[in-house]
Amino acid sequence: MNYETYRKIIEEGSSQLDQRERVALCLICCTRLAPLYSEFARKEKWGDSSVLTKCRETANNWLKGSTVDLTQLSKKTMEVIPDTEDFSSVSGSYALSAGVTHAYLLDQIKKDKVEPIINVLQHCYDVVDFYVHEILDPECKGNIPDFEIENHNLMAAEIKWQLSQLNKIRGNQNLHNLVEEQNIEPILNIA
Repeated sequence: MNYETYRKIIEEGSSQLDQRERVALCLICCTRLAPLYSEFARKEKWGDSSVLTKCRETANNWLKGSTVDLTQLSKKTMEVIPDTEDFSSVSGSYALSAGVTHAYLLDQIKKDKVEPIINVLQHCYDVVDFYVHEILDPECKGNIPDFEIENHNLMAAEIKWQLSQLNKIRGNQNLHNLVEEQNIEPILNIA
């Protein structure tokens, strides 16, 4: 599937979700990305995985109906997102996406808008895209055609996963249990 088609489908699917459903999907995506941040923090001895854990716990409590104050947590989250220019490892890019998605998770709780979930899904797509680039072009020569990346089995699997989650969440009346009972695998098994 090419990128334009992917974007159109996730934008349409995300717009059919209500705010609670969007928060649940953001939370699932953040859970998938969290190990990349933890691995980065361990390797680089920078960051704070507990802040991202607190974001996910807060979202889970919000799904249960709790009122949450996001002011301090939003600030702390922004403080633990790495600047990739400060780190030479590729894990810095993955950690950036993981941190940013957690910030979008908090935004999704604050705002009943579709943009945060679209951005979260896009970051998941980008993480896999970046990883596929690493596999196909380890010397970063930049000569891999887009269709080869877009048709890679990992890209296809990510798109399939995203679409299945959109369908699983849409109209689900028991989102909290769906999130808690689902065996959420990391987005990449590279840690």
